[in-house]
Amino acid sequence: MAFRKAGLGLVIAGLVLAGCEKKEPDAETNAAIAAKTAAPRTQFIGLPNGATISVEPGSIGQKMATYLASSEPAPRSFEIGGEQFADWSATAKPEIRAMVPGLVELLKSYPDVKLRIEGHSDNVGGVDKNMKISQSRADMAKRYLTDAGVSDARIEAVGKGMAEPIADNDTVEGRARNRRIELVIVEK
Repeated sequence: MAFRKAGLGLVIAGLVLAGCEKKEPDAETNAAIAAKTAAPRTQFIGLPNGATISVEPGSIGQKMATYLASSEPAPRSFEIGGEQFADWSATAKPEIRAMVPGLVELLKSYPDVKLRIEGHSDNVGGVDKNMKISQSRADMAKRYLTDAGVSDARIEAVGKGMAEPIADNDTVEGRARNRRIELVIVEK
């Protein structure tokens, strides 16, 4: 009888354990675990004027701050990256506009810096239309900075048209990358 009870207990235990097999966590659980264990991505950089900006490692803000604090001579170009503009638009996407406060603080902290904003386009359409949209993009980027307090005299806006692609214009992704602005520190 004791053997039967022990055998029955083992069967019940086996059934219970079988119902408790290891399951993979769902996406929400994985995201919560990753958020708790991930290293902080934001860095804080102290500027010469006493201000502090927060930047993502490898971002244009972090690269520009490092360059401006260095003795490396000008000029130096900074590509913002990503898809900055929709086709035939001079209005930067929200994630690009979100960079403005940090760039403004950086430029205010280095008052001798002069900046050239270069607008670019893809190769769709004629040369004249692409020159016009690239100039509009450069002008809009300049306006973002000047509206936020950077002196107009410190910034030049230049349209480059489709003359300097950085990606293949034969693909949708490449054309999106070519519709861009670049920031060039011309004097520091």
